[in-house]
Amino acid sequence: MLPSKIPAHSRLVRSYDLITPAGRTYRFPPPTLLQRLVRWAVGHAETVAISAAILALIYAAGFVAEALDGSVFDACSDQVGVRRVG
Repeated sequence: MLPSKIPAHSRLVRSYDLITPAGRTYRFPPPTLLQRLVRWAVGHAETVAISAAILALIYAAGFVAEALDGSVFDACSDQVGVRRVG
């Protein structure tokens, strides 16, 4: 079942106002570049972790395939290149 609403991306925060029950208003400054980068990294951490795991598995599979490639043909290496004519 598909969601009825497409989730909207978070908007850029320019300032943050907090109004207390007593009526006081506190204005916070906009997020710094470091805070925005950390927020972006946390939002994409799962995707980056899954991508890194897939790349590690592909890399490991290459080593395994290379190790198996040599050992499979070692058993019959004495017959490689010999052709029977006739």
